Amino acid sequence: MTKSNKGLKFEKQVQRSIGSGKYWHAPLDINYQDHCIESKYTDNKGYRINLALLEKVWGEALSMNKEPMLIVGIKRNDNQVFTLYCQIQLEKKEN
Repeated sequence: MTKSNKGLKFEKQVQRSIGSGKYWHAPLDINYQDHCIESKYTDNKGYRINLALLEKVWGEALSMNKEPMLIVGIKRNDNQVFTLYCQIQLEKKEN
């Protein structure tokens, strides 16, 4: 599956904002210092985060001994994008 041009443009903006990009060959979109980051973008009114995505980000980040993170951009209008920076944690439920 290939990313849309808008998704790639958003990913590059995220890279520039955190000073990344020199580690482009990482399994996730952005490999930055202590974090591995998956970047998603949509022009739709929402973006669904599912268990498969979280498990992918979690597993790949931990395999590199880094913290997993998800950044989601949701277009509001032609000149505004809401950006969510989500740190991913897995917590065990205690009985």
